[in-house]
Amino acid sequence: MASTIVGASGRLYVQGEVLRRHREDDKLSVFKAESGNESFVFKRVSRPFYDLSRRLAAEFAGSRRLRMHIDCNQEEGILFYPYFRDTLLALIQGDPDFPLVERKKILRRVGEAIQELHGKDWIHIDVKPDNVLVNWICDKNGNKTVADVALGDFDIAFKSESGEPCQTPYAIGNVMWQSPEGQTGRGMTKASDMFLFGLMCIYVLGGGEFLLLNDYQELVKNGISPEQEILIRHFSYFGPVTEGLLQQVNSEDWCNALKGVSQIAEEAVKEQPELRFEWWGKELGPEAQNMISGMTNMDPMARTTIEQVLAHPWWQEAT
Repeated sequence: MASTIVGASGRLYVQGEVLRRHREDDKLSVFKAESGNESFVFKRVSRPFYDLSRRLAAEFAGSRRLRMHIDCNQEEGILFYPYFRDTLLALIQGDPDFPLVERKKILRRVGEAIQELHGKDWIHIDVKPDNVLVNWICDKNGNKTVADVALGDFDIAFKSESGEPCQTPYAIGNVMWQSPEGQTGRGMTKASDMFLFGLMCIYVLGGGEFLLLNDYQELVKNGISPEQEILIRHFSYFGPVTEGLLQQVNSEDWCNALKGVSQIAEEAVKEQPELRFEWWGKELGPEAQNMISGMTNMDPMARTTIEQVLAHPWWQEAT
């Protein structure tokens, strides 16, 4: 028998299918729910995340680009969200021929979401394709058109009210979608989000094979951690370690580690110059390559801001 949950607004939600169950705690689960003719997602969350979400929803009330909860149940620690039919990751994986003009529309809206966050000194820290929610419609000929896009999952979002970078005891987020400073857990700023947005642009525009790790077990067998492999790739693609990055991280141990990984990458580039983004990024087009190069600068202080990215000529380029 389906269970009914009441939100703070008094609206009734009838629980449907389980969308995702937390591996460590069955109480933290994601479900699909129905209320009238509308579909929603409800998520049981920890008290700290519940409080963080309430703060974010109040600060970004009415946002169309950020996926904030629209109702809650304080007693059970439940947040209710609009239902989206796909994540960006699932959409691209499931439809490799998804039109470029629609991909570009999604990226633009993600950029606008980041602009909203950065405008109020919030850092998302976990910008990646599976945290982008997409609704699309399909005509009788099977052509898909994007209807709505929102950036979600603010579990590790951080507000830098004094402009100080985010520091954590260890790296957080997904290893494949992390800035070089984010891999260390030190010195994360708005520029870290920009690096991740650059990676997302590469992925959405067709460069996913350069970014994704497909065989973790093989790496482990060879004594290489996923974090090390990703850092080697990023230094190979986007250039050697910079003084600005070392200053941002500000840890002797981590600086030595980054220098060592960067040296490995430089040796690889000597043998294969085509590893550099300046080579293989040409396939994305000159304007896209130029825009992404600014976001993926290995010096956080030299990365382009979201305002500069959204003003880039690539958005007006015909597709």
